[in-house]
Amino acid sequence: MTPDRFTPARVFGAATLLLVLAVALGVLQDQLDRQFRESGIVTYGSVLLLAAISWTAFRIGRIRRDRAKPLLRDPRAVWVAIGAGFAFLALDDLAQVHENLDRLIHYILGMEQTALTDRLDDAIIGLYGLAGLAVLWLCRSELRRFGGLLPWLGLGFSLLALQVVIDLISNGSEWLDLLDIAEARRPLWADVLGIVEEAAKLFAEAAFLSGFARVLARLKP
Repeated sequence: MTPDRFTPARVFGAATLLLVLAVALGVLQDQLDRQFRESGIVTYGSVLLLAAISWTAFRIGRIRRDRAKPLLRDPRAVWVAIGAGFAFLALDDLAQVHENLDRLIHYILGMEQTALTDRLDDAIIGLYGLAGLAVLWLCRSELRRFGGLLPWLGLGFSLLALQVVIDLISNGSEWLDLLDIAEARRPLWADVLGIVEEAAKLFAEAAFLSGFARVLARLKP
């Protein structure tokens, strides 16, 4: 893989194409959200995007390595941390880590699932985002060297926040009651909101990949 393959047009185009294909397959299968579930093609597309982000960050780290500096001051450490973080997110998407952690917490604490506790997995995703922001803040001096990266990071985190909010809203029927949606139309509305949530996640990943690919393209001779 080369960084010039990950241009914003190609990355966002691929994400859009995947979403259109997933909706089309759902219509054909008479289950609109089927390909947006954990075992659907959207999950595997997300894993590929996250893996590409991780690979790109590790490549940047190899180039930015400064052997004259101690490990924690070596610019490479920033990119290794970012690459490892996105590798974990790819594993999380593939193995449903945060969903299983949610179930484990309920089991250990002997808790019955309620509308509130059922949102634990959403809170875990939010914590992932906050941890990522903390790492980027601590490493801001390195990231500022690449001014063109910052707008992509801003876009990516904004879309990630949108995903978390939609996930919290859709994890229950209160929003349907608030909008006074007829009972017969509720499954369709729920499917559409779930699709919007997954679209926000894919486009967030596309933004991160676009930004890091621009950094790598700038560094490579």
